Amino acid sequence: MKKTTGLSHAHIQMVLQKIPFFRGFMPDERERLATEQDSFVVAQPKELIVLKGSMERSFYILLSGVVEVIDREGRKPIFELIPGDFFGEISFLSETPRTASVRAQDVCILMRIDQQLMSRLRSEMREKIKDQLIDKLVKRILSQG
Repeated sequence: MKKTTGLSHAHIQMVLQKIPFFRGFMPDERERLATEQDSFVVAQPKELIVLKGSMERSFYILLSGVVEVIDREGRKPIFELIPGDFFGEISFLSETPRTASVRAQDVCILMRIDQQLMSRLRSEMREKIKDQLIDKLVKRILSQG
């Protein structure tokens, strides 16, 4: 994946405003995130974003495009994620290997959140990010039970 080029600061802010993950963020907080140019990446069609078993410790928020989560054998998609969805949170939180592979179906713009970014953010912003992760995990647990 490459870092985004050609996306203006204003465009990134506009995209963040539309993504449900960032609804609880104040305008100045979205502005702060938009300044983190190194955290925005572009994946090309069929490009592998996450490889099952790898130890990378970041998670991704899909800002545009569609990605697919791949079956254990790495051949067939088992479900799709759309803008606003995020993935990779289990490895981010637990320091465990990736549980699935994810690849881009088309050109995708993603925000990559890792511990280095988290350390640069104010505590209120870190808490909002953690709240979103916890909310998703709780919903996942409740839907399985």
